[in-house]
Amino acid sequence: MDRADHVRLVATQLLRSGVAGQVFPGGSACIAYHEDGAPVYVEASAGAMGPTLGSVSSSTFFDLASITKPFVAMSALTLVRDGLAKLDVEAQEVVSDVRGSTIAHTTLRKLLRHTSGLAAWGGLYLDVPHAIGSSAARRWMVSEASRRPDEAETRGPLYSDLGYMIAGAMIAKLAGQPLERIIQARIASPLGIADELVFPPTLESPARARVVAASAATERCEWRGRLVRGEVHDENCAAMGGVAGHAGLFGTARAVARFGLSMFEILDGSNPMIPRSLLEEALVPEPGHTQRLGWDGKRVEGSSAGRRMGTRTFGHLGFTGTSIWCDPESRVVVVLLTNRVCPSRANLKIKAFRPAFHDAVVGAALDRVAGSRGAASG
Repeated sequence: MDRADHVRLVATQLLRSGVAGQVFPGGSACIAYHEDGAPVYVEASAGAMGPTLGSVSSSTFFDLASITKPFVAMSALTLVRDGLAKLDVEAQEVVSDVRGSTIAHTTLRKLLRHTSGLAAWGGLYLDVPHAIGSSAARRWMVSEASRRPDEAETRGPLYSDLGYMIAGAMIAKLAGQPLERIIQARIASPLGIADELVFPPTLESPARARVVAASAATERCEWRGRLVRGEVHDENCAAMGGVAGHAGLFGTARAVARFGLSMFEILDGSNPMIPRSLLEEALVPEPGHTQRLGWDGKRVEGSSAGRRMGTRTFGHLGFTGTSIWCDPESRVVVVLLTNRVCPSRANLKIKAFRPAFHDAVVGAALDRVAGSRGAASG
């Protein structure tokens, strides 16, 4: 059996076991690496998009949830590349709605590295005094987010959705474009994944209908009174119109894996999308922590990336059951997209499934890489 076929078989079997074990209704995965200078994408899928919905396939869109954050952060680095932004610009200099708040002097860098001192989350969507999705609602959300400090005064980084809400607003202001256009023009289009990485509400009717029909369902939302499909699961992002710095992107496993591979290409100098020095700086973790600019790192113990990926591995998780992990040592990217929150976020079986999945598929992928290198040197 071809090694890539073996990786696909292992991934498919594991996804099927996840469906059978009710870890998630459906899942899609992509294990990616370079071979002879060309990208290889090994895709697998199993299960259903939701109750009474069709089967998951490699073309199924998933709500990426917080995997939106690396895309937002890397788009910020492209602005720095072009002289349109500085990481040390203060929030109040860009977004007037945060003036007078506790983070008015906080920089874009600190927001993107989760060191702003803002709380991790807050149910802002419950109190929006304006029409949901309106410009006034978005401005109110950003302003309110800037006034929610971490009450526990946590030492070191504190992962914060609120910080990324403000960072997204800053990036849009600095570029003079809506956030969705920035990510499309600076990340998705250069990587050839513009049709597979979208903010659904920003699409024209025919395209939006196509994405909704190809999207896995998420939770039965009490706030909205329905099963959510083709619209963002995160309520704060939904209140902002479905586009925010912390959530909102939908994508396929292959598209997210292409993004992951591009990080390796930047690091080896073969992709000019982001200056190598900027990405290297972004990937330096906060002292004593795993948080990086736009990314998280692999924990020494209990990492969702499992044990087979190297110590320099970086990636991100998404609340809806999504993840991306990139190992620069082996140059292997593993993307796992599921809708584990369907029909309820109370299902936490993904926590045990993720590391087991990564250990198995990474083991198969590393055998593939080792076999390829051995053949080349023989």
